[in-house]
Amino acid sequence: MKMARILTLTIFLFAALALHAQSPAPHFSNTVIEPGLSLGPLKLGDGRARALELFPKKDEDQEWEDPCGTTLDWVDTTNPMGRGEVFIRLKKDKIFQIESSSTRFQTAEGITTFDSPEKVAHAYKDMRAYVLLSALSPALGDRPLVFWIDKKKGIAFTFAYDRPHRKRYLYKISIFEPNKSFCPEQETINSMKWQALEPYALEPPAELSPERQ
Repeated sequence: MKMARILTLTIFLFAALALHAQSPAPHFSNTVIEPGLSLGPLKLGDGRARALELFPKKDEDQEWEDPCGTTLDWVDTTNPMGRGEVFIRLKKDKIFQIESSSTRFQTAEGITTFDSPEKVAHAYKDMRAYVLLSALSPALGDRPLVFWIDKKKGIAFTFAYDRPHRKRYLYKISIFEPNKSFCPEQETINSMKWQALEPYALEPPAELSPERQ
């Protein structure tokens, strides 16, 4: 009886290893975020087929339509530094915006998810700040997301709130075509929820954020 159990367990382990071998973790030789151009090997202007070739769809991944087009949400389940996501946004089958909340990808200056606003401000000058007054998320600190954008370079940094430590952190890096429109989350910049702030501001004024504690 014991031998049968051992044999069953051995077969199960070999089956699990075989399944894992069929679904290898993605390997990117290029993990650099280039403003206005690319995130790793994926470039702005690439089509849906190229996106799915580099970021194959898994059970965890999602896809939805929003005011700006179609969004492919790829979950980075194999990131040794902790899972994050890559959001690939398309319009008429062409990628117009790519967003990363995964530490797998970083800018040439080494900026990546969870970095401080100070590190971003040191590397990027003349950025404009905005706030998105959409529904608050406990996972993002129950405060509105704040964006620092360099439209000329085609890059945006999104800051969420770390409630336990009472400070902002870099939640997401987005790239888009320079001097073209940027789409914040599932809104457009024409939305009343999208409001300008003072340059490099990290919190909206009280009248725009009555929920703030």
